Amino acid sequence: MGISKQSIEDLKNKSKISDFILSSTTGKLRGNKGMALCPFHGEKTASMSFTDEENLFHCFGCREGGDIFKYIQLINNVEFQESVEIAADKYSFNLTYTDSKFESDQKNLISYMNKLNDYFVKNMNEGKSQDSINYLKSRNLEGVDIKEFKIGFAEKNESDTLKFINTLGISKNELRNLGLLSDKGNLLFKNRIIFPITNLRNDTVGFGGRAIEDFGPKYINSAESGVYKKNRALYFTDNFLSVVKKKKFVILVEGYFDVIAFNKLGYANVASPSGTALTVQQINLLSRYTKDIYICFDNDTAGDMATKRILEIKNNQPSDLNFFKLNLPDNYKDISEFFEAGEKNIKNIFDQKEELVEFCINMIIDTNDTKKTFQEFKNITKFLSPLEKDLAISYLSKKIGITKEVILNELNYQSNNESDDTPQFKKSDINHINTFQEILIADLIKSKFEYDDEIEYLINIDENFKKLILDIKSNKNPEESEKYQNISYTDDQLREAISRLYIYFADNKIDTLIKVMDESNDLSILEDLEHLKKKIEFYQNTL
Repeated sequence: MGISKQSIEDLKNKSKISDFILSSTTGKLRGNKGMALCPFHGEKTASMSFTDEENLFHCFGCREGGDIFKYIQLINNVEFQESVEIAADKYSFNLTYTDSKFESDQKNLISYMNKLNDYFVKNMNEGKSQDSINYLKSRNLEGVDIKEFKIGFAEKNESDTLKFINTLGISKNELRNLGLLSDKGNLLFKNRIIFPITNLRNDTVGFGGRAIEDFGPKYINSAESGVYKKNRALYFTDNFLSVVKKKKFVILVEGYFDVIAFNKLGYANVASPSGTALTVQQINLLSRYTKDIYICFDNDTAGDMATKRILEIKNNQPSDLNFFKLNLPDNYKDISEFFEAGEKNIKNIFDQKEELVEFCINMIIDTNDTKKTFQEFKNITKFLSPLEKDLAISYLSKKIGITKEVILNELNYQSNNESDDTPQFKKSDINHINTFQEILIADLIKSKFEYDDEIEYLINIDENFKKLILDIKSNKNPEESEKYQNISYTDDQLREAISRLYIYFADNKIDTLIKVMDESNDLSILEDLEHLKKKIEFYQNTL
């Protein structure tokens, strides 16, 4: 059953996007518009605008945007219907349900994925690849483990897999919607060990494949699909959720074999981003079931940097999550090596866990450059709570032998010598021009292209921008026009965008006119140049 369109619209009118944004990230609301730190990419300066009037959000950094339900979807790692239900629950709103074709299609896709996984598992159990079985044995995994973790095999000859797919009646378009086709239209998974990627209901939504020959990438994942969203999905085993609720913490690792290794060592409350960098959406999903997250990435520089990245994500959104770093013995690259070596005493690893902040402080300590250490420390602790920051300062003081008072004085000194002027856009350079254009175009669409002489003059300065406006106005490209509908902005942002665009376009126009004057000796151009320079000066004074 789906939710009626009228019910969704009524709920949208009753709700406020700020209620969800300000409870999930740091931001400020002025009237019915606001700015916030984007929770979907790491940043230190707010770049996500939102408006309660239209219930829209838009990030000028990562370009993520949409309405209130899209935000709830992303922040909670849920599908559309569940996002509506979350909002309804918050406002005690009674939803009206109806039949949904979308929901039916989703069920069909998941059914196909479950059957495909059964097929891959059957291939492995029937011994269709002795090389795969031998490889798994080398990783200390026996037949009982292969069955328990539903490890499968995709045959080398894709025609064999296609024969089975044909029996299911899956069309090529459905195969693409399942993320199983390459850009060239061939099956993604061939001659690979297959790991099923499931949702929390243990339905298969994607696959991870490990090559058993030296060709192509060692690991590949399903493409983004109607049921598999890479930035939200995690790889875990069937008992994951029940064990998380029992043990009250989650372990994060890098790969498929790491997940299985922890399972074999007695911890099924383990998950992997499955080949992608850990995302805010994945952390938000985990936060629904636990407040304690243990990190056990690879014991190398890349693993350490990935761990530090988690702190950056945490620091950019308010959260009561607790992060810890599990440190493996130096002679093991990852938990898989630890397990495969026959090690079983994992208690020491947990007993010696570090607070994530402490781990990151240890990473940045440079005994030869104390100033650099302070600079890095400031970045690490910028968004910590007062208590967390005080504890971090105490830890740093202990590690480098400098009093807390001196550290505080140094941090205050650095802050006082930094500019307080941190506007959304600092320069009218090429990197920001697209953003300024987006804001102005969104406003023009909102006003139905009713603009004054000043805006008209601005549009006419640059031929490319003029053409873009005219194309959107004439609706030549509806999809291009539609993307601007979800852009929200403050009045201050609009004013700045106009000023920056004028300065940028006028600068370019001056260069063009000077070249024309040099070639033609037309001194009448001087008047135009003078006019442009005065306008530039005017708009510079508005910033």
